[in-house]
Amino acid sequence: MTTIQATDRLSGSVVLAIPTFRLLPGEELGPGLKRLGVETIDAAIQGFYDGEEVFGDAVHTARKSMKRIRALLRLVRHEIGDKVYRFENAWMRDTARLVSDVRASAVMVKGAEEIRSLYGPLLAEGTFDELIDRLGARRDRIEERAMEDPAVVPRVVSNLERARGRYQTWPTDPDAKTVYGMGLRHRYEAVGPGMKATHARGRQEMVAAYEAASSASFHRWRKSVKYLQHQFEILTPLWPEVMIGMTITMSRIADLLGQDHDLAELLQLLADRPDICPNPVERSMMSALASQRRSDLQTASRIMGRRIYTESPASLDVRLGAYWESMELARTTRFASLSA
Repeated sequence: MTTIQATDRLSGSVVLAIPTFRLLPGEELGPGLKRLGVETIDAAIQGFYDGEEVFGDAVHTARKSMKRIRALLRLVRHEIGDKVYRFENAWMRDTARLVSDVRASAVMVKGAEEIRSLYGPLLAEGTFDELIDRLGARRDRIEERAMEDPAVVPRVVSNLERARGRYQTWPTDPDAKTVYGMGLRHRYEAVGPGMKATHARGRQEMVAAYEAASSASFHRWRKSVKYLQHQFEILTPLWPEVMIGMTITMSRIADLLGQDHDLAELLQLLADRPDICPNPVERSMMSALASQRRSDLQTASRIMGRRIYTESPASLDVRLGAYWESMELARTTRFASLSA
C-alpha cells in the first residue's frame, strides 16, 4: 500500500499515511531515485517466490511495480536522455505484457462480483452466480498456464533481475552526465520537465476521453493518471501535506478509471464469448448494469479530474519549482535553537 485515506470518526479529520514510494526527507535526488528503482524491482521479483497459491497477487504486485518504474523513468526522461528512457520504458512495458492476461482474467471476476454486490438488492437470488463461477474457472486456467509456461514467469523474473542490475549501476554523481551521457542531478530541472510533460499529456487525454468516449481513450488517460500519481508520491518531500493530498486525488481517479476499464474488458469478453454467460437474460442484464456503472464512474472521474487538470502544466511546474526551492532552503539551513 502506497497511500491510504482514513477518517477519524470522532473528529471527522482526514488521516493521511505517507507514501512508501517516495524520496526520504533530505535525500539527494540521484541516490534516492536509484534506491526506489532497485527496491521496487526487488518487490516485484519477490512475489514470484512466495508460492503458487499467491501467484495472482504476485502478478498484481509486479505489474504495479513496473508502472511505478515507468513513472520514475518519465519523471527523469529529460535528465537521462531519450535513448536510455526509451530502452528502459520498453523493457518494463514488454515485461508487464507477459502477464497481462493473468491480471485481466482476475479483474473480470472482480468486476462481475462488484456489479452483483452493487445491484444485489435489485436482483433475483443467484443472478450472475454462474457467470462469476465461469469467470473464476477461466482465471484459474489462465493462471495455471502461465505458471507452467517456461516462457512466462522465468522470463519475467529474468527481465526484472537484469533491469535491477542496470538500475544498480545508474550514475548518481552530478558530473556523470559529461562522462556517461546521463546523470541524476539534485536539481528541480532534473524532474520538472518530466512532471510537466506527464501532467500535460494527462490533461489532453482527459479532454480527448470525454470528446470521443471509448474504452481505449479512457484507458490512455488512466495510464497518465497513474504516472502522475507515482511522480507526486516520489516528490512527497517537496511539501508532504500538499503532495499527499494530490496523490490521493490521483489514486482515486485511477481507481475509478481502472474499474471502468475492467468493466469494458468484461463486456468485450461477453460479446466475444457469450458461452461464458449462457443465459441471454443475465447477459443482457450484465451489459446494461455494467454500462450504467461505467457511465457513473466516468462522471465521477471527470469531477475529480478537474481538481488536478484545471491548473495548467506551466502553472504546476512553477508551483512545484517553488516548493523545491523551499525544501532545499529548509534542508540546507541550520536554525539556531529557539528553546530557552
